Amino acid sequence: MKKKNEVKVKDLFAETKKAIFLYKEKVVEIDQQQDELEIELVALQEEMTNILLDSENAPISDRVYLRIRQKEVVQKTEIIGTLLEELEEERTALKLSFVPVYQSVLKQDRTTSAKFDATEIAEKYRYLLLTEIAEIGMEMRGQYFSIANDILEVFEDPTVKENYPRIEHSFTQEQYTPSLSWFENSIVSKQEAFSAVRGNLPTNLKQPKDVQ
Repeated sequence: MKKKNEVKVKDLFAETKKAIFLYKEKVVEIDQQQDELEIELVALQEEMTNILLDSENAPISDRVYLRIRQKEVVQKTEIIGTLLEELEEERTALKLSFVPVYQSVLKQDRTTSAKFDATEIAEKYRYLLLTEIAEIGMEMRGQYFSIANDILEVFEDPTVKENYPRIEHSFTQEQYTPSLSWFENSIVSKQEAFSAVRGNLPTNLKQPKDVQ
């Protein structure tokens, strides 16, 4: 059984991954600050709810304190809201700052992907395909011609032809060539090749028995 060739692609994004790591480090810092602020915001919302509940039945003296506390909670909530907006602006600024960084490393890494030439693979297997078929065809043609003169000496005799009108069709070179059944314009279409470049295979592609 022939084993399928192992395809090994070198890391295409070595430099890009370093930049992604740096970006994520900075994102984590922003995320941590956002989480802390959101936790504080939830606590303030709970406190505001408690203040409103306590205010319903509180005496007037306590209501003054609760109103002051309510104002403080509102102020803190507004400050946290502003800080969260600033963090979003910081996150956007970070993305903008990394655009040229990503563009640079991606351009650098593209030199690696350019080394993989699918055209060479297609040419290689086109050559192997046609030469293997041609080798079988040449061998069969050689065997045909090795006996052709002896057979045709009999089959092409006028009297033989007269008695066997279709004898000339019973021994032709075309009958001794490898069988090939194909209904498409090509064995591999341009569309299929370009689809394979993107990692896709035809849905009707069947794996040959001698390919593992």
